[in-house]
Order: sequence, then C-alpha cells, then structure tokens
Amino acid sequence: MTNEKAVLWLSANKPVVGRDQDAINLWIETPGWLDRQQRNSWFQRWDGIWLTAHGGTTNTAFICYGERAKLDEWRRTEEFEAWVFRAQMCLEDLCVVPGVTAEGIRDAFDRRKRALGR
Repeated sequence: MTNEKAVLWLSANKPVVGRDQDAINLWIETPGWLDRQQRNSWFQRWDGIWLTAHGGTTNTAFICYGERAKLDEWRRTEEFEAWVFRAQMCLEDLCVVPGVTAEGIRDAFDRRKRALGR
C-alpha cells in the first residue's frame, strides 16, 4: 500500500520568448528524470498534463504523488534545484507547489486545527 497523501505540482505557462527549444528539450527530458527520481524513492508515482488552449497561465504540469516529508526533502536536493534552475531559464510562470491529495486533506485539517488551537 502506498502513502500518497501529498503532491508536488510542477507547472509552467509557456516557453520564454527565444528559449523555445530549451523549453521543449526540458519537457522532453523531464519524464525520464522523474522516472529516475521515482526509482530513488522520492515519491510513489507521477503524472504529466498538457492543457488545451484556455487563456490561462498554466499550460503544462507534472504532478508527483507521495509522502509529504519525502517530497519536501527531495525539493532540497541539488538535483531538484538544478532542474528548477534550468526551468526558470526557459519557462514562464514556473510553479513548484506542495499540496495534499484527497486522502491527505484530513491530516492537513488536523495540522491546521493543532496550529490554530480550534
């Protein structure tokens, strides 16, 4: 049984003007990199999405599912930081956002209750 109560959302809008090929290369390489990170047990699984035209500022995303502590630890590795540095150079509106799954909402509300005392 896996513990997929947390997510890490990696998304972007579009390539930086003039950096189209760098952005394409990064998004083509990222699935293989995520597979290696999964094999290294940073998370249980991942998924990628490309959205159809909608006028918003999020058009592509990778979502990693796993344990909150492991995802937080992974974000602090040099390898993850290197991916972010590359992404910042070629993708507009890069987002790296931790969150919870439906299964993790109860735990998040419990942490909120403890933090707020109610």
